[in-house]
Amino acid sequence: MGNSPVSTFIMTFSEKKLYHQIHPLKLSLDIVSGILTTYLLWEHDIIFFLILFLLPSVLASLFIIRYADLESLKNSRFGHYIRKYMTIVIETFRVAGQFIMWISGWYHFPIGIVIGFLVVIGAWSNGFLFSKN
Repeated sequence: MGNSPVSTFIMTFSEKKLYHQIHPLKLSLDIVSGILTTYLLWEHDIIFFLILFLLPSVLASLFIIRYADLESLKNSRFGHYIRKYMTIVIETFRVAGQFIMWISGWYHFPIGIVIGFLVVIGAWSNGFLFSKN
């Protein structure tokens, strides 16, 4: 038992919270639900908006944080990128971009949806736009 190859490294909750954001399931779900929830607000369908906004994302996050092996994501190029560039300020911009999309959807303001989308993309791309060499 003394020579067991079992790793003694355990990711902290903060690390899991960071790296779960780039899990393919979570990324896919966030993209699809972001589009669908914006459409639901365009249609003023609050009930389905709330269900789609809350349920899938929260359940996926809980499942991924609890059960997924995030170590490979942490050690990937994308993992290194978000460790360096995905700060709380950038996460706030991402969320703000989604809110811009939702509000614009509610008021049927297509250009606002595009602006919100560009804010989200800009937040994800900030390391390419404003490199911290």
